[in-house]
Amino acid sequence: MDSTRFPTTYATQSDQNWVFLRYAEVLLMYAEAQNEAVGPDASVHAAIDSVRQRVGMPVLPAGLSQTDMRSRIQHERRIELAMEGQRFFDLRRWRLDRVLIPQVKDPTNAFRTFPLRDTLWPVPQSEVDIAKGYNNRGFYQTPGW
Repeated sequence: MDSTRFPTTYATQSDQNWVFLRYAEVLLMYAEAQNEAVGPDASVHAAIDSVRQRVGMPVLPAGLSQTDMRSRIQHERRIELAMEGQRFFDLRRWRLDRVLIPQVKDPTNAFRTFPLRDTLWPVPQSEVDIAKGYNNRGFYQTPGW
């Protein structure tokens, strides 16, 4: 990235290319989804190992349980995607946000906690209305919103 091309004001226009999604993240997303769906099969190992081997890291050991593989994937995402803005959303998805970040101190030195409803975002009301128009009773608003 060329830091001289960043906007130096509050303008939002720049011709600087920005990386939104890296192939390593795609592989880690696949590994996480596949591990949750069917467990740590060969494709999960292949996805993670391809991310690890490109920087000379050893492959993961065979015979990991689904829980062990989940922990390895979470650690791999933490290391591979450091400083890329993914950690907060990973913690929310894994429901670890309240464990690792139970409260924060705001600029007024007041401690704030996050309501449980803030774990999931609301569904746009227009989408809920469309679903109701089609009599889709399985589509509903996120609880708490």
